[in-house]
Amino acid sequence: MVVEAHSTSTLINGPVVVLVDTSSRQYRGRLMDGLDRLHVRPDEVDVVVSTHLHPDHVGNHDLFPRARKLARREERPGDGYEVITADIELAPGIALLHTPGHTRGSMSVIVDAGGARYVIAGDALPTRDNHDRWVPPGVNYDPAVALDSMRRIVSAADVIIPGHGAPFEVSRDERKA
Repeated sequence: MVVEAHSTSTLINGPVVVLVDTSSRQYRGRLMDGLDRLHVRPDEVDVVVSTHLHPDHVGNHDLFPRARKLARREERPGDGYEVITADIELAPGIALLHTPGHTRGSMSVIVDAGGARYVIAGDALPTRDNHDRWVPPGVNYDPAVALDSMRRIVSAADVIIPGHGAPFEVSRDERKA
């Protein structure tokens, strides 16, 4: 049982400034400190991507009133969200990929940068332990669908940024599997 959860938040600071997940309200100070260290003000964030709409991933969306907020149709986003219905290229080198399993509308963000491909997985691959033990997220609507999304994430990634935890590298052998 998870008693307390706070998601990762990942900033993509390029020509388009994208923030993937905003974590929980309890981590508001940490999020703001991280942005401050990177010299990014909330009003400079162009897009907020929600990997899914659980509270531990969207708790600080209100800090970014100018940003476009994106969520998959299957998440049933309310007012203020742009609804994503297909895999798309958000900007050069940044793509959105539907990775259901944890929720029907889970999506990941693929970033090609510095000669590497990063996949910001949200809770489609919530922890490194899920990867290492090859088990689906503990909360899922279909374990087989979740494992298929994990396979697609691993095959696309050089580095995975899980929904909860530090980034980790993926071996070439895994990407071929």
